[in-house]
Amino acid sequence: MTSTPNALVRKANLQYAGVQAAYWVCFFCLFGYAVVQLEEKGYSNVEVGILLAVQSIISIFTQPMISAFAEKHRNIPLKRFIIIQLIVSILAVGSLYFLRHSMPVAILLFSAFGASIYSSLSLVNAIAMQLSNAGIPINYGLGRGCGSLMFSVAGIIVGKLVQARGVVMIIPSYILCASIMIVIVAVMTKPPALSQDIPRADSIRKSYTSGVMGFILDNKVFFGFCLASVFLFASHACLNTYIPNIVTALGGNNEDQGITRSIAAFVELPVMMAAAFLVAKIKSNKLLIISAFFFTVKAVATVFTGSLWVLFAVQLLQMPAYALYLPASVYFANESTGEGDRVRAQAYANVAGMGVGYVVGNLVGGALLDHYDTVSVSIAATVFGAIGFILMAFSLTARSHHSPLNDSGNSSDSEKTLQVVELS
Repeated sequence: MTSTPNALVRKANLQYAGVQAAYWVCFFCLFGYAVVQLEEKGYSNVEVGILLAVQSIISIFTQPMISAFAEKHRNIPLKRFIIIQLIVSILAVGSLYFLRHSMPVAILLFSAFGASIYSSLSLVNAIAMQLSNAGIPINYGLGRGCGSLMFSVAGIIVGKLVQARGVVMIIPSYILCASIMIVIVAVMTKPPALSQDIPRADSIRKSYTSGVMGFILDNKVFFGFCLASVFLFASHACLNTYIPNIVTALGGNNEDQGITRSIAAFVELPVMMAAAFLVAKIKSNKLLIISAFFFTVKAVATVFTGSLWVLFAVQLLQMPAYALYLPASVYFANESTGEGDRVRAQAYANVAGMGVGYVVGNLVGGALLDHYDTVSVSIAATVFGAIGFILMAFSLTARSHHSPLNDSGNSSDSEKTLQVVELS
């Protein structure tokens, strides 16, 4: 493969960093204050947990369907799917302004969130891997790091805005950021079309029957990783979704909540920026095991948090936990599956963590808060984290898995160095 001009590489990386930055500002606006919005409208903790679980459940179903459709219809660029999902999310968020205490309407809106902004992340990740596999090296860690940086900035700015003007300011903030993301996605560099010789994904119908079972049987190690991710993100959801309750229990307010989230996001940046270097030096499966261990450590530390300042300090553990997991998981999904399955692999990884994991964590956390104090949620996060670490270590240690990275016929330098992932 001929070398890619430096100008094209820089342009593609800047565009991807812009997409990640815009996405995570959108994510913060919508989910950073989802609990506050719902509580202000009279929803109980159990109802909040149900609604957040609904959006996760919907994303579980929509992500594989959309990815299977995208891989079967390769003439349609992935960015077109993302734009459609963003438009749906804007309409849903605008409707949130008129939401009253009505569970049927709320379920409908949160289903739209799950099918749109929640589900679009796997396609955002897939675009980066498509470009990299085609010989346009995308620094995923740097792009995702920009997302963390903007998430951190949004935490401070939006936190002050909500404290001063009320949670209603989240809606116009989201619409503005989502509109900016649409523009950036629309002008993104389009990855080269895949060869017609590469097997296509199963039909949408089969993506939930024989297609899923076939994928699992062909990718047993990847399935073990997904199972571990369910528990890790259940732990993350307990701490992340209900951080307003934890902050309030320690005497804080909405601005303190924004500061807490901002610290966690800001410290992710160094790890994200170093992701490409880390993956080149340490195999992605080992990075995932390390990150799983620190998910548990962060949960344990939160149990013993006695003040806001200690809670702020605990957020530093986001670096070796969530921040390390994200880039390692994207590279692992790309390395351990074949070309015809890679978009779907990114979807399944997202489904396991931000789908099933968030469902479990949100439901358990909401139920615990309605009957016990906030420490119970931190204890649940610890249990989930420990199970996730054990499963991750068991699944990714002392095993080998062939990675058919060159089954597309491409042979870029980055692909040649990753032909076999020796999980040991």
